[in-house]
Amino acid sequence: MSPTTTIDTKGRRLVISDIHGCSKTLRKLVEDGVKLTRKDQLYFLGDYIDRGPNSSGVIDYILELIRMGYNIFPLRGNHEQNLLNAIGEYDAETLTQYVSRICKSPDLLDESNNIKSKYVDFFQKLKFYYDLNDFIIVHAGLNLNHPNPFEDRVSMLELRNPNYSTYHLNGKRIIHGHQVTPLSDIVIAVREKARVIPLDNGCFYTKPHKIYDHEQTGNLCCLNIDTFELITQKNIEDL
Repeated sequence: MSPTTTIDTKGRRLVISDIHGCSKTLRKLVEDGVKLTRKDQLYFLGDYIDRGPNSSGVIDYILELIRMGYNIFPLRGNHEQNLLNAIGEYDAETLTQYVSRICKSPDLLDESNNIKSKYVDFFQKLKFYYDLNDFIIVHAGLNLNHPNPFEDRVSMLELRNPNYSTYHLNGKRIIHGHQVTPLSDIVIAVREKARVIPLDNGCFYTKPHKIYDHEQTGNLCCLNIDTFELITQKNIEDL
């Protein structure tokens, strides 16, 4: 699928942000909160792995949805890119340590401590953005100071506090994740139909934290970009 999508399914266009290994929460959101149908288009903003307890479970569920015929459009996040970079740069022992300790995703490894090929294949095929007729869907944002923002892949994965330019985007709104945002700020951006809408509410951050207010984080968010309905699911990984 090219970054420009024109599928007409007569269903909803839905966007889910950073999941970070929270597979139970993802399944609960998709099946009970969203009630996904095969007419819908579901876009994922990347960062499927790390932090949470079941990175492999998140990817397996996404692959299951694809096999079942759902319209799924997964993007690449910086955590997937970091893992791909590690595969290209590290020797076998260092890579195993990286996946297990730094990436906190030992479940991605097989019995020989190699990353399972189906996960590597999934990561390698992930796109950097989707360009819809009225939205740009991207993990982090766009570097609008670049002559062609869609060529700056690093910014699409790493940018924080993305700004907006009518010149580059022709009125299309940006939907992004990557940067943990208080739920109240997400709600305001959605309600006001802001030009730039963040969706990462730090699903993993459910306990007191030195940076984030855990009373304003810990949800997995889904936005219906046709109606601007925001659907949230509290983290249930410990239940």
